[in-house]
Amino acid sequence: MDEYYRLLQSLPPALRTPLEKLDIHYAPYVQEIRLRLGQPVLFTMQGRLCPAAKFLPGARLPTVLDAEALRDCFLQLCRRSVYAYEDELKRGYFTVQGGCRIGVAGCRGPGGFSAVTSLNLRIARWLTCPLPSELEAYIATPAGLLLAGPPGSGKTTLLRSLVQKFCEGETIVSVIDERGELMACESGSLPRAARIRCDVYARCTKAEGIAMALRCMNPRIIVCDELGTPGDAEAVAQGVASGVIFLAAVHCDSPEGLRKKPQLAQLLATGAFEKAAFLSGRAKPGTVVRWVAL
Repeated sequence: MDEYYRLLQSLPPALRTPLEKLDIHYAPYVQEIRLRLGQPVLFTMQGRLCPAAKFLPGARLPTVLDAEALRDCFLQLCRRSVYAYEDELKRGYFTVQGGCRIGVAGCRGPGGFSAVTSLNLRIARWLTCPLPSELEAYIATPAGLLLAGPPGSGKTTLLRSLVQKFCEGETIVSVIDERGELMACESGSLPRAARIRCDVYARCTKAEGIAMALRCMNPRIIVCDELGTPGDAEAVAQGVASGVIFLAAVHCDSPEGLRKKPQLAQLLATGAFEKAAFLSGRAKPGTVVRWVAL
């Protein structure tokens, strides 16, 4: 069953029932389900927005979504326990079982979102891709590496592919999966993650995960998805001092941006990364277009 249908199980029946009628041939192409106040349900398919109703004739989708429907979806996705996702919601999203990230927009105050006006359900799939020849060579002689690119450029997919490749050998790898998207290792999530011989720290900060891995697991390589928050550089510096190799992804679409963004500049200053591989973008996800020595 495609992950599209798995995610629908977390939605209220008013939306789940019509969306479940999507033909199985279309489901793998749905990347996001977008719910906006006063608008119809939209799909993102191959990087483009399109009305969900176009693929669901006669399914009785709501013509537009009202505030009550959006709020109900939000609470259902949170399992009626918003407080459990408070830390993530401060950054405008939360991650549900299976690694699906739910983007949230609306009116936010000191106590959280008082009104939700948009939800973006990003469907996580266990995707890997063939490694470019340069990365095949990198596997043989690994060193600190950043995978850089804009959202949707395939950083997580390529990172997962590298983890899988490393773990086919004898390399000890620890993965710090703060949002639960990279390996989706919780019970009942994507089962293929359990077949990869690595140690995963999920749902903890990168600083906490790196410290625990260094203390207990003796990794040669530590893998992190989306470095760049306060405290990441200090945690990476601790790992470098212990002789660990870091493999990580960052949001950045140019070499200049690596040094202009203060938190990324701090990462470079740790000396953890020798090279950066810049990815093409949404049109060709997982494609490396430029290598930069750091």
